[in-house]
Amino acid sequence: MAAPAKYNEVMSVIKRRISEGDYLVDSIPGERRLAEETGVSYMTARRAVRQLLDEEVLIRAPSGSLDVHPSYSKRTKPAEVVLLYPAYPSSYLTQLRGVVSEFADRRGQNLRPAQFVHWDEQALFESVAQAKGTVVIPHGPPIPSRLMEHFKNHKVVVLDGDFADHGIPSVRLFSDSCVLAVMEHLRRLGHRRVDCLNTQNRNVEIDRRIDIWRQWREDHGIAGQLHDDPAPNYTDPTIVAYRMMAELLDRDEADATAFVATTCPAAIGAIRACYERGVQVGPDVSIAAVNLEPPAEFFCPSITGLNTPDLTTVLAKCFDWFASDEPWLGSRLLEPADSALFRGESSATPPKRSRGAAAAKR
Repeated sequence: MAAPAKYNEVMSVIKRRISEGDYLVDSIPGERRLAEETGVSYMTARRAVRQLLDEEVLIRAPSGSLDVHPSYSKRTKPAEVVLLYPAYPSSYLTQLRGVVSEFADRRGQNLRPAQFVHWDEQALFESVAQAKGTVVIPHGPPIPSRLMEHFKNHKVVVLDGDFADHGIPSVRLFSDSCVLAVMEHLRRLGHRRVDCLNTQNRNVEIDRRIDIWRQWREDHGIAGQLHDDPAPNYTDPTIVAYRMMAELLDRDEADATAFVATTCPAAIGAIRACYERGVQVGPDVSIAAVNLEPPAEFFCPSITGLNTPDLTTVLAKCFDWFASDEPWLGSRLLEPADSALFRGESSATPPKRSRGAAAAKR
């Protein structure tokens, strides 16, 4: 059997990229760049493009740039929704990507996940402008006003953050009452000094969790101190939390009977520091996280915290908006039903012996 003509291979590459939504986050290249990317001659790339134009897969704008032909989009239903999330390793981000991708699959819609490193990336502006809808998971640094305005002018939803006051529909995963449930669990166990650990890069959501902890302490007369050492962008907050707790224990300054971590990595790092120093998490000191990440429930000890809630209802509203020509209706702040509190082995009643006795074990 004769090998397929090279221009057919180039056509297949372009069609695959359209199907997967590659051209939502990057423009369709011209013939010379296509030739370089696919390892063919300029004339071969030009023939492939000409054939795709004839088949109404591509359309050429008056400026000469290429775009996907509207009729081809209707026929093949390529990816039209983009999920943008920060480019750093995180089981939590992986979990959220999986939740959104699975929802899109159930709806029969293709989703294009894409990572970004900073808010000024050109791909952020281009993908938001080209997609029918965009889900953005934010990271630490504030969103620049020019990008915020760009988001407002297109169909953008922020996942795990609250930018409703800026006019952007937002999904806040954990309501105030959910966050309070973690702290109330520790109070009901009998803890009267609960410190807060934060090693996550500060953002609107992290600030909210810390503010809730402060107000809760004031409302219930709970003692406590904030231990705040945000990890630099795109670094692991687990390591910072480990060092922070290690220093507290080594200096015998871990006076709280319980710690609530703003995120799961902070709890994991603190638990490891305790383990290495002979402090039993649960019997000697309780450590909980506001939200859990896989596989926190299977750790030894299992970690107390909030499971990620079911996002079906809120995502349905967002995707319905993406598919319509209507403006957003109703409140721009969406919260799923209350998240279930997982009561792990990392939280227990306060020890009867003093912290000094626990430290003496080390």
